[in-house]
Order: sequence, then C-alpha cells, then structure tokens
Amino acid sequence: MNNSLYSYKAENWQRLSPMSVIFFIGKIITRLLKDALPSLAPLAVVIFSSDNKAWLTLSIAIGIVALVVIGSFLQYWFFKFKRENNKILINDGVFKKNHRIIQFDRIQNINILQPIYFKPFELVTLQIETAGSKGNEADLSGIPRGFANYLRNLVLQQIENKKTDSSILDENSQIIQDKLIAKASLKDLVKYGVSSNGIFWFFIFLAPLFSLADDFLEKWITKDDFSSFAEFLGGGILGEIVIVFAILITIFLFMFGFSILGAILRYSNYRLTLKSQTKSTTSLKRSSGLITNYEESLKLQKIQTLILQSNFIGRWLKVIHLTLGQVSSSQVKAKNRQSLFVVPARTAEESLEIQKIVFNKSPEFIETKGIDRRYINKTIALKIFFPSLIASILIYLSNDNILILALPFVLSLVMLPLVVRRWKRYRFGMKDGYGKFERGLFGFRHILFPLYKVQRAEVRQSPIQRRRNLATLKIYLASNQIQMQYIPISEANRWLDIIGREIEETNLAWY
Repeated sequence: MNNSLYSYKAENWQRLSPMSVIFFIGKIITRLLKDALPSLAPLAVVIFSSDNKAWLTLSIAIGIVALVVIGSFLQYWFFKFKRENNKILINDGVFKKNHRIIQFDRIQNINILQPIYFKPFELVTLQIETAGSKGNEADLSGIPRGFANYLRNLVLQQIENKKTDSSILDENSQIIQDKLIAKASLKDLVKYGVSSNGIFWFFIFLAPLFSLADDFLEKWITKDDFSSFAEFLGGGILGEIVIVFAILITIFLFMFGFSILGAILRYSNYRLTLKSQTKSTTSLKRSSGLITNYEESLKLQKIQTLILQSNFIGRWLKVIHLTLGQVSSSQVKAKNRQSLFVVPARTAEESLEIQKIVFNKSPEFIETKGIDRRYINKTIALKIFFPSLIASILIYLSNDNILILALPFVLSLVMLPLVVRRWKRYRFGMKDGYGKFERGLFGFRHILFPLYKVQRAEVRQSPIQRRRNLATLKIYLASNQIQMQYIPISEANRWLDIIGREIEETNLAWY
C-alpha cells in the first residue's frame, strides 16, 4: 500500500488528464439541454424573424461551441484533488470556487466508468456517491485506471477496517470466496430488451423526430404515390389496411430494436460477482457495458428491497428482471435511480438463488393475501366513470348527440375486466421477518424487503375507508416507499406492531 501511495503520489494535489475536457463538454451540453434550452425560445424567434437566418444561426452556433469548449477547458484547469488521511479533498470551479471534503465513511458507492473516448488512453471516471448528495458527489474523470482502482480499494478498505473494529463478530463473519453469480449472454440481453420498459423510451427520445420528418416525407411521398402503393397491395380498403399494418409493424420493429440496442450497449459482457469479504460486509460487483465500461459495487448491507418484475412479454419468455434498491439519498426519487443495479433476464431458479444471496434469511415462499373488493368500485367510479361522464357531458353540450352520454357506461364495462385483473394482483404478506408486496396487470412486480430495515410505517384512512374498516399501509425504506391500499385496519395495525418489534429486537445494521 505504501508503494502504491508513493507511486501515485495521492497525497499531493492531482490534476485530471487533459482528455477530461471531453467529459466536461458533455456535462455542459447536458446541462444546457436540461436547464437552458427552454430559455432559448426568444433567441429562436429572433433568428426566424431575421433577414439573414443562415449567417445569424452560424454565428450563434460558433459562439455557443466556443463558450462550451472554453468553459470545459477552464473546468479541467481549475479541478484539483488529493487524498488526505481518511478523506478526499477537491477544489474546482471557475468563477465560483468550490472546496469539497469527502470523508471516506460518508461514501455510499464508488464506481468506475470507462467511456469509449477514454479507452485508448486507459483512463476512467471514478464516481463517488455520498449520503446527502443529490447525485454523484464527485466525478474524477480522466484518471489512470490503476489510480482509480487504488483509490476505490483504499476507500473500501478504510470503511471495512472501521466497521470491523466496531462490530462484534458472529456466526455470519466467516470468510467466503469470490463467486460469479450472474452473467448475461447476447440471448439474455435480447430477452431483456424486448421485455423491459426500454421500448417506451423509444417514444420519449425518437418518436418526436418523426414529426420533424413530415415535411421531408411529403416532398418525396405524395398522395398519388400512396394510392398507387395501395393499389399494388390489392386496392381499395384492403390495400390501405395493409399499408397501415406495415407502418405499425415497422414502428414496433423500431421500438424493439431500439430497446435491444440499448440493452446491449448498457449490459454487454454483464458479470455479477460476490466479492470475498466477511459475510456481514459482503459486496456485489457488477461489470458491464459495450461502449462505456461500468464497474459498480454494492454492499449487501445497503440493499433495502429486492424487486422482481416482468411484463407480459417477459412472462412469455419466462424471464425475470431484478432490481436491488439500495441506501442512497440520490434514490429519494426511486424511479429515477432503481435502474442503477439491475440484474437482467434471470429464470425463476436463478432469481431465487440471487434472493438467497441478497437476503440470506428470507423464506423461499411467502403466502400473500388480496385487498378488499372495494378497490374495484373506487377505481371504476373515480378514475373511469366520473371523468368520462364529465367529458361526455361537455361533448354533448357542443355536439348535441345523446349517444355520447353512453360513453361512461360503455367505457366502465370495457375497463371492468382489467380493473378486476389488477385487483387480483394486489397482494401482500409477511413471514419470518420479511414483507412482500405484489402488483401487476399482464406482468408483475414483486417487492421483497426485511421488516427491520423499515424506516417508518404509517396507516392512513380516507373517510370512505374508515366507514369500511379499511386502510392504506405506507412503508418508507431508505431506497423508496411502497404502499398497499384497501386492506383491513386490523391487518394494517398488525403490520405496524410486527415492524416495530422487528426494529427493536434486531441487532443488525439497516445499512
């Protein structure tokens, strides 16, 4: 360790590689697109109202590019860091100077990423997450891989030594070996791509581009061309139906192709390893990525929830996707962060094996109960019937078509089977100190969690629920919050009592 310290000179102020300018360029562009883009609307008006649009657009573009490049270089130039005892010191900022001190014991996660532009130079980005930060506390971008590994191992070793000194060894403190517990083949990634929610990102990122292509397509494909093509396919309504189906199939192919490509780029060469430490502080290490290499670690202690989910395609392919909800203040908005530690495309047997590793004392099976049928009435009335009734009345007043008033009844009847199906999938149960919440429609989402890791639990009752002796049970964990509604008030109070008892009686750390 001393030789490594001398070699890397970690206690002296360090600069990033000049290649980190590329990282800062990407960071500034992302910030511009996220924060400054809406404010550029007046500038767009000025450009389009100008007599010389091309010259003005080019001048503004050159100015923006120059500012981004100069700003990125200045960020690189003023960024310095060093290690001092059990903390990392960082100085950065161009006009507003920042001086950050990151204590090792505040670090929640420390990961290594290698974007494609760093690969030829054997450089990486070291990401540091701490308790209390909204995202990464620091990104040491453009440092040698060896230096990054040294810093990560140093931080992890310091934290490990502190926990070992302050903990009491028990039967779980035996040494275990490194073990590969999951890897993903190309076939697995294809299954993950077609059965994950990645297909919906197609509409968010790519579908708006189709509207921009309308003018272009109209110049090349006229109504006469469309009619001729319809005639070629059989003519009349049949030909038009074939064209519509062809367009829909093309869109679906793009959707699935986009999702599969994203899965391959993010999870190619996926390997999940159980690291060799004492069992009480065992870590999972995940490496993946085709263009950008990701190396991430997660201590088992920090895992709060195990989420098993699959949509209707996944159920047909018999694959389950696992998400490990971990302790991190950046997971306050859990939906934005849960994808950080995903185990894609596992079989039921493989999922159970990972469950026994993550929560080694969890039961293999937990019997669950359903919620009250009044959920059906509430959903049909408040979410379907009354909103559609208001809409149909407004339409009737403008169109004077009395048949429109039948819409709420027809829509309620059509949606009733789906609501009943969803009601049947809402289930909850607990056994041997673990709770399980289930929901779904055509797919499923099961959340497993240790009761002693619950941060807070509360029972809420609406006036309607109070009359029916029903309640909503809300459970707050360090990774996210979950709830189960329309359960008997006696059952909700029983959960509160058992959770309180589990928290009081356990001597295990919740993180």
